Amino acid sequence: MLYLHNILNGIWMINEDFAANYVPLVKAYLRGESPRNTTRVPEEFLTIYNGNKSREQINDLRGAPLGSIAVINISGVITKHDQECGPDGMASKAAILEACYNTENIRGIVLRIDSGGGEGQAMRLFAEKLSERNKPVVAFIEDYACSAAYGIASGADVIVANSPLAQVGSIGTYLTVADYSKQWEMEGIRLIEIYASSSPDKNKDYYEAIKGNLEPLRKVADHFNESFLKMVETNRASQLKTDREAWGTGKIFFADKAKKDGLIDEIDSFNNILNYFV
Repeated sequence: MLYLHNILNGIWMINEDFAANYVPLVKAYLRGESPRNTTRVPEEFLTIYNGNKSREQINDLRGAPLGSIAVINISGVITKHDQECGPDGMASKAAILEACYNTENIRGIVLRIDSGGGEGQAMRLFAEKLSERNKPVVAFIEDYACSAAYGIASGADVIVANSPLAQVGSIGTYLTVADYSKQWEMEGIRLIEIYASSSPDKNKDYYEAIKGNLEPLRKVADHFNESFLKMVETNRASQLKTDREAWGTGKIFFADKAKKDGLIDEIDSFNNILNYFV
């Protein structure tokens, strides 16, 4: 899990309070403890609502009734690859999104979002596929759409929150660096790294951070963050009522304030948004 999802050294667009819920799991992996259930069960993240609003789960999109709405759930930590003991990754969900584009029986798509964010690269992958849409997409925020989760929502045609108390925002970026030196020292391991004479800059930013100089890696975070902010500005160009100094500093907003600033469009129920496609 650690290497697959870049847990210790990745670019993260996630709210810290949300990420803290996963600390016990990460600590278990660091101790070499694996989850008890190692057999992965794929997430059932696709639901089809037919023209009569009845809920129907199907395995083959081609079997969807004509005029159906596809609902793709995006919950938990957003990762690029499927999680060993959690939701499917954005690569899998982007593939389903594309399949919805290519299925005539699907009239529209709802992204049902309840997430505090996740990997920056995972957000980018899904956002790119979302930008290729050929039918309407509504992002429905079910209480929580922060950081990478909001980045994905921003690419939809309409963003709807389920309640004035829904939380939106945390639009920002950070990265993590893990220093194992003390742990290895306690285990009697002394690691000696020898670099090629023509590779003086290899891993330099990492070791500068270990020594306390965070500026080189801060520039990396700044580069990803600028791309994130520009994506939101492009996606919400005609809806935003304030500039990035108001919404792009990492703050979280309740839905009623987010609506005033143009980060979302409506506050409504899930059942009502199905009528948006009529």
